[in-house]
Amino acid sequence: MADADATRGRVITLTFIHRSGCHLCEAMWAELDGIRASGEVEFDCIDLVREPRLEERYGDSIPLLLHGDQELCRYFLDPSRVSAALEALKSAG
Repeated sequence: MADADATRGRVITLTFIHRSGCHLCEAMWAELDGIRASGEVEFDCIDLVREPRLEERYGDSIPLLLHGDQELCRYFLDPSRVSAALEALKSAG
């Protein structure tokens, strides 16, 4: 899982929980292109197919974008919420 301390080096780590072949997951990942291209955010991508423990926890509640334990988005990307969270994390770092 991403750690809030990741903001110290100016690179923020977000966790993207998905499942291979999930169309909503693919759509959210594509929408994250701009954030990924900025170089200010790294993604820890977790495929539920490979993580049975998390599969039990999240099931079909994906895609999911997290910072640490804080949920930023579920099912669909909320650009304004992600932008606000990233700005707050940058300010805190």
